[in-house]
Amino acid sequence: MCEEFLYDRTIHFDIAVSKLNMQKGEKTLYMWQDVEDIKGNPDQFGRLIITNTRILWWSERNNSVNLSIGLGTIFHIEQKVTNNNRTFGTLFRTKLNYGQNAGQKYEFHFNSPDKKLYESLVNIQRLYTQTLLHREIKVQFAMISQKKLNLSEREQIINQYLNTISVANDQQDVSGTLIFTNVRFVWYSATNDLFNISIPWIAVKKISKKTTKGLYTMIIETYSEFGGYFVGYRNIEIDNMIKECNKLHAFYIENPIYGIEVQEKQQPAVQKFDERVQVVQSVYNQAARYQANENNDTQNDIVYCQELGLAIQKLPGDVKLSDLWNIIKY
Repeated sequence: MCEEFLYDRTIHFDIAVSKLNMQKGEKTLYMWQDVEDIKGNPDQFGRLIITNTRILWWSERNNSVNLSIGLGTIFHIEQKVTNNNRTFGTLFRTKLNYGQNAGQKYEFHFNSPDKKLYESLVNIQRLYTQTLLHREIKVQFAMISQKKLNLSEREQIINQYLNTISVANDQQDVSGTLIFTNVRFVWYSATNDLFNISIPWIAVKKISKKTTKGLYTMIIETYSEFGGYFVGYRNIEIDNMIKECNKLHAFYIENPIYGIEVQEKQQPAVQKFDERVQVVQSVYNQAARYQANENNDTQNDIVYCQELGLAIQKLPGDVKLSDLWNIIKY
């Protein structure tokens, strides 16, 4: 699966500089200069961008020091004053929901001269949750009203196939309606609107024609990141149905629609990063700096450092003082 289609649900530290560029279907919604990364790079300023899939931040000193934070990982946003009352910024907490680091929580704390950063992030997060049908599989979901599909933002019905049989190996075949839109396909039972499934094109891995129970059936497989489902549908127009399904899926992959739109007077201009730039991997554990404390109150604790003979901010996790010198190279 294309990595870019998972940016909304993943977190990356020091990602390849070329991946800071806008990907297919990705749009810059807001942009700020001189934003301090208080949590991971205190006293270091950079550019912060909110797109329709993620939050990007990179250092003005060295853009290989950067963050890519998926909107789908954010579960809490607040405005917060640091313990020294010096900085007032936007703090949000994230949680990875799948992968080998599933359950890991992080905190990100940014300060910007423009206090609208907090309001903008809250607004985008609200829009993201309202357009989940563009990116998530839903089963037995309230999406049919009076035999009509409730459409999400920028969604249009392309075609629908009545009397389409949903084929299952361990269940009785059920007749219903199959609908193709520009962002997903939906099937629902003719007798029970809540017996349904919605699968976005972004989740589709393979579309094929197979014989099941002695009849031709369209089989759709989803990526493992989306559950690895297999669903089958049968209709007297099976060939046309498969042809159209493949066409819509291919078009979407080249022109994805994420559904998040904001009304701005002018689209922010974003610099283009050279894909030939080579990123030098830091020996420092970047992720450790952002790991969330369970009580969320100790991130700015001041402790005495014997090596320096000074009071310093408590270092996160297993970070050593010597690690800090390894990253001071610009």
